[in-house]
Amino acid sequence: MSMRNKIGVIKLPVDRIHIEVTSHCNFSCEFCPDYRMERSRGYMDFSMLQRILDEIAEKGLAKLVLFHVMGEPLLYPRITEAVAYASELGLKTCITTNGWLLTEEMLDGLIGAGMSRLILSLQTPDEVSFKFRGTRGFTFDEYRKRVMATARSVIENGGTDLTISFLSSPLRRLIFPVMPDISVADTSKDLQRYLKMWAEDLLTGSAHEPDLLLVLRRIKRARSFKNNSIALTDKVRFDTRIMGDWAEHSIKSKVKAKIGFCPGIQENFGILWDGRLVYCCIDYEGKTAYANIRDTSLADGLANEAVQKAVRGFNSLKVVHPHCRSCLGDKNHLNSIVRQIGSILYFKGFRKLFGQARSTTS
Repeated sequence: MSMRNKIGVIKLPVDRIHIEVTSHCNFSCEFCPDYRMERSRGYMDFSMLQRILDEIAEKGLAKLVLFHVMGEPLLYPRITEAVAYASELGLKTCITTNGWLLTEEMLDGLIGAGMSRLILSLQTPDEVSFKFRGTRGFTFDEYRKRVMATARSVIENGGTDLTISFLSSPLRRLIFPVMPDISVADTSKDLQRYLKMWAEDLLTGSAHEPDLLLVLRRIKRARSFKNNSIALTDKVRFDTRIMGDWAEHSIKSKVKAKIGFCPGIQENFGILWDGRLVYCCIDYEGKTAYANIRDTSLADGLANEAVQKAVRGFNSLKVVHPHCRSCLGDKNHLNSIVRQIGSILYFKGFRKLFGQARSTTS
């Protein structure tokens, strides 16, 4: 347990720590920055991973450990062992996966190791949208069977919490203009249709089939222009999120933010496979790297004055770090102002008032 509940201005425990066990991926999704990532790829040394987990547990740094920043965690050869080690330390763990490597044996191994939560990034729910995943060697039907087998196993046997994640693309030519042809669920009607189809396929014939009508009523309230969280059972839920241009946005930003708010390192931070500590879980290129776990502890890294200054800045609604200024900026003055003010209204107002769908991409 932690002997203190703060490191400087950062309250402990943070909601989650993202540990990138590998930056390699077996998919090449067009809506993911993997194709643009220039940093070297690799696998985290297992002894480094153990040391990180030891400190998280000893100092009570986080409520949840996720084995993902970029990359597909099931490619990590010792992923089951990593989950088991974290579980033995009393840590709650989460795996975010595209699902293709999630065989029955792999699922049983992860559940047996004590995995607390599984996020299955389905994202593209039909054969047409699946083409944006950049896969080779298997079809959508084969992928769908793998996803269905995983979900039905959890529905029937439990063992872990399962979130199946979908994308929506409302106003995609405005929000995602770099690739305007990428379309998943442009309208609420489209999104509801996809969710209904998957819910019916998953629950029909199961012990939870009597709950299907209630689930379908929940699905009718889903909207493509917001994040949604819909319970199918006490262990399985659908989450939807709006597709964004996080691969391109900071590059296109010409007008940098001066004001704004991001919970960033106060709610979550990342550790890249090579040990670099970064401010948030969407820093795919390591632009906010401030220390390396090879040379320091996590606690000392959080105490770094540059990190503390950035957090104090956000708490005063000021944006300090150059990458954060790009992230909260935009391509012109009007858009930048809207984005800056919007970040304050959303994180300080809307999200606190109405809550948010449970998620790890966040």
